[in-house]
Amino acid sequence: MHKVLIVDDEPMIREGLKTIIEWDKHGFVVIGEASNGLDALDKYQALQPDLILIDIRMPGMDGLQFINEVRKNDTTTNFIILSGYADFEYAKKAIGFGVDGYILKPVDEDELETYVERIAGSLKRRGEQQVNSEQTLLLRREELLQKLSGGHLLEEVPADNEAQALLGMTAKYYQLMLIEVYSREHSLTRGDTFKKKLAELIEQKEMGFVFSAEPYIGVLLKDYLLQSGSREQMTGWLTELCGPNARFAAAVSEPVRDWRELQGWAQPVNDLLKSRFMLKGQQIHIATLSEETREVEDDLSQIVESFALQLYYMIDIGSVEGVEKALSEAEAKIAAMGGATEQMLKSSWASIVSIVLNKVATANPSLPIQEYLPMITALYLEHHYNEMLDKLQLKLADLAQRVGRSDASSVMKQITDFIERHYYENLKLETLADLFNYNSGYLGKMFKSHTGQHFNTYLDQIRIQHAIELLQEGMKVHQVSERVGYANVDYFHSKFKKYKGVSPSTYKKI
Repeated sequence: MHKVLIVDDEPMIREGLKTIIEWDKHGFVVIGEASNGLDALDKYQALQPDLILIDIRMPGMDGLQFINEVRKNDTTTNFIILSGYADFEYAKKAIGFGVDGYILKPVDEDELETYVERIAGSLKRRGEQQVNSEQTLLLRREELLQKLSGGHLLEEVPADNEAQALLGMTAKYYQLMLIEVYSREHSLTRGDTFKKKLAELIEQKEMGFVFSAEPYIGVLLKDYLLQSGSREQMTGWLTELCGPNARFAAAVSEPVRDWRELQGWAQPVNDLLKSRFMLKGQQIHIATLSEETREVEDDLSQIVESFALQLYYMIDIGSVEGVEKALSEAEAKIAAMGGATEQMLKSSWASIVSIVLNKVATANPSLPIQEYLPMITALYLEHHYNEMLDKLQLKLADLAQRVGRSDASSVMKQITDFIERHYYENLKLETLADLFNYNSGYLGKMFKSHTGQHFNTYLDQIRIQHAIELLQEGMKVHQVSERVGYANVDYFHSKFKKYKGVSPSTYKKI
């Protein structure tokens, strides 16, 4: 039944509206009433009605003011306005708020019933559309997870916005678990019953999604790490769901940061579960990659951050040549390692690009960074490594040209501007020398001649100036220390006192 809230400052009218038509005949039930707009706001938030009948003139908060408040966050609730005045201005404002009806008092029964029938039809169609949409979403999610668990996703990786619609908000960690339920007694429904109960448990606890992964049952776990105590807890749940007449064996991947990385775990998890005869029953077994593969993955993860920062710096100063150089160095470093699989390479480059785009977006809020997001998904669709890097270079070179900092300025002006933008990072003179293609010793002399200060002194003073601004905003000393680039708060104290003569805490009190 759809819910109705009646709002009018006259008790007799409220009582009359409850009985003027047969609400249940149209699929409605009156669940509450209010005498003014303020009271109605409380009732609206508590009851979440589908239809509100409301008087336009009431003390405290009138009907239009109430509708205006509701429409700030809710565009779907239906309204029928009651008014004792045939005022065109009121009607005009009401239409602007998207009301469904405007009835003059005394209320005509037939007119009200006509509006209610129309709204009932609209709510029915909306409900059918929602059901169809939810069913489509479930089917698409099932298909995506089946391909992921089978290792068949490389050619059909969905865009980030589509993936979020299917898998919900991004998690910090993902794991792929496959479960086999078996028994000496043959049963056609045992697997389906187990899957249904498991899905209810997993979704109720918001731990991920359950799907069919024939001949197994698959689970995509989100932010529920199957380690130590949690693994025992999950084992207990699975045992309980099996009941006394069935057993289970389960295999799970190690945690990954990006759900796409589970593509590389699909085969190890499947292979582990295929060897069920050699595994202990009623347990969750963690799959492993080969030692060689694991070493390559560890090496790749270590270089991602450093190359991402180097690439971002080149884009930040608008250096197309620098972008090409950074990509070439990263490619050479990765190639020298050897042993990386296609999925490892694509995941590593996707991580590098994601870090770069996040940094660029933070430093350039007005830049439409969403135009460059599809390049991350495109990485997974390429068939050849060299073609992937060529396309990546074109996109990042275009981004560098759009960011293009101070192209017409002198080199020293570009450098000092760069320091002002990145003072809170781990900047070194050698980093700047590499960025701007100078010998570090020569650049140090140029810097001293141009600014009158050594590089480290100049950087310290920039940081201290920003620290003063943050202290004046009321931020705590240890927070300021971290924000301006000093990881050690004691070191920050000594630097601050050196340049300002007092400690940060004393300066803050003054």
